[in-house]
Amino acid sequence: MSNQVLIVNDSLNIAALPRDAAEGLQCITTTTGVDGLATLSKSSGWCVVLAASQLPDMSGIAFLQQAAAISAAIPVLLTPDEHLVATLQQANRSSFFRVVPECTPKDAMAVVILDAARQFRLVQQERQLREQLEQARTMDSLTGCASRGHLQEQLRKELTRSIRYSHALSIIVCDIDALKNINQAYGQDAGDQMLIGFARIAMRSIRRDIDLIARWGEDEFLLILPETPIRGAGRVAMRLREQFAECTWTVNGHLATATASFGVAGFAPETPARNTGLDDLILIADRCLHQAKAAGGNQVLCCP
Repeated sequence: MSNQVLIVNDSLNIAALPRDAAEGLQCITTTTGVDGLATLSKSSGWCVVLAASQLPDMSGIAFLQQAAAISAAIPVLLTPDEHLVATLQQANRSSFFRVVPECTPKDAMAVVILDAARQFRLVQQERQLREQLEQARTMDSLTGCASRGHLQEQLRKELTRSIRYSHALSIIVCDIDALKNINQAYGQDAGDQMLIGFARIAMRSIRRDIDLIARWGEDEFLLILPETPIRGAGRVAMRLREQFAECTWTVNGHLATATASFGVAGFAPETPARNTGLDDLILIADRCLHQAKAAGGNQVLCCP
């Protein structure tokens, strides 16, 4: 795997590095800090940036500090031997990976650069792992919707904001009708297909980066619709109900359909004393949902 390395220094001869090390490096050299920053900004593939402590137009420390703002490359500083102690004291405040004396033998210099490249890969792997863990915490693995815990956090924030600024907020609790019967008749995979299908329809129907949908239970979803009055949320629920009822799934050679029921509630600025608690708001929407299901399902019930 080739490692992209930017060297901002006119004296380090990469050709003098040991051949086996140099073959693993794809090095680009510039002489000024301005040119180095411009080169960094052209690509996101840099893993190491090595700079002399003094460049023609700025100090190496200043350059690496600016480089950190535009690149995740691991910073390495090259300094004259007589300035090593002073440079170390300055560099420690900037968390550079290494400060290397100019007298460092070429084979040792190659080891430093390759170590920095390995450090870059470790940092990237750790970042990816953190992202995966965060995704697992905030996303339902089956449907791709938000998780229940993440939605509760966001709903609490949105309700607080709506109350503070007197803005409308609506929620929709929805449940796929008789999903247990579908699982018994066609198998668990059929029920999973319908859950995934409902989630996709809902995600296409809501406003991206504004609204939020989460898997609320085994066969339940909850949608948050900020800046939306209950009447508007009711129209969203009706559209979801109709679109989902029109869908068909092929299961073991048979066509299967399903319906969903919806309960809608919200905070309205014109009645600021109602639905100001998170549990109360969810309870009202849930009651509407149960009434819709008790009436035969495939219905939308709103609580004004």
